[in-house]
Amino acid sequence: MNWRRGFTLVEMLTSIAALVIVFGLMVSLANFVRNNSATDLTVSLLRKLDEQVVQYSRRFEGQFPPAPVFDPQAAENEVGLAKLARQNNEAVMRALGSQVNLSATVFAELPSSVYDPETQTLRDAWGSPIVFMRTMHPAIGMALDDRPFFFSAGPDRKYLTREDNLYSYEAAAK
Repeated sequence: MNWRRGFTLVEMLTSIAALVIVFGLMVSLANFVRNNSATDLTVSLLRKLDEQVVQYSRRFEGQFPPAPVFDPQAAENEVGLAKLARQNNEAVMRALGSQVNLSATVFAELPSSVYDPETQTLRDAWGSPIVFMRTMHPAIGMALDDRPFFFSAGPDRKYLTREDNLYSYEAAAK
């Protein structure tokens, strides 16, 4: 008998198929972990911002940080909403930063992609500015007792898709 050493075509294809399946599982697990990590970071930021606004309100006898109103009807498209969100975020962070010294305490450990201490802007884990809402808005969110809240555009980076937006009043409840 003359036996050849090596693999048959079936054995090689089976091995390649098994490797493709394992690789696919690893990629999906990595995406799952990355998305959960981004969500956890953003929820943590929303909680911290809520705490800072409570401190600000106590210090200024019930007043809230001045910020341009984030009104979806004022913008014609998603680019306009992003501009409103950035203006809102910059104003709130400036107000909080001037009173609480945010860069030295609360957000100092964050990467510069999330918190920029020079401009005092805060973004969620997906790069969108976090927005401060003084009152509830049916297209955005409805906090209990019409209290102010922060929200993130979420993974899709669109401010008016409530399915994936993250809210500080939901983060506080968890």
